[in-house]
Amino acid sequence: MALVYRVRMPDGVAARTDGVDIWVDDRLNEVQEKCAILHEQIHIERGHSTVQPEAIEMAVRYETAKRLLPDHGDRCNPDLKSLAAVAKDLGVTRQVLMDRAATLTDNQALAAGCLACHKCPAIAARYADILVAA
Repeated sequence: MALVYRVRMPDGVAARTDGVDIWVDDRLNEVQEKCAILHEQIHIERGHSTVQPEAIEMAVRYETAKRLLPDHGDRCNPDLKSLAAVAKDLGVTRQVLMDRAATLTDNQALAAGCLACHKCPAIAARYADILVAA
């Protein structure tokens, strides 16, 4: 298990790892910290110890979102008024919520009520033709 150090990150990055330990910006709130630590743990699991290319970073982001929201379709509350409110209700950041939305299968998106929600830009872009026609 990695040691987690809360420090002031001078470059504005939420967190980083050297492949062994994790440094998290001390200005993050509890939800941001949880998401950032898991993200860095996945980097460690994959043997990453330096900054990764964008494609690898996206793969880690998507894996983070899948782990934090494994049953996204069963837990999303369609009565909430904004993407921020949905993310707060699910205990993740807006970015994690959008990353999870981007990884949903069509069936999962349908089960989650994403086609009726219209709050998430990832879903709105993905289903733009369907949403405009509706």
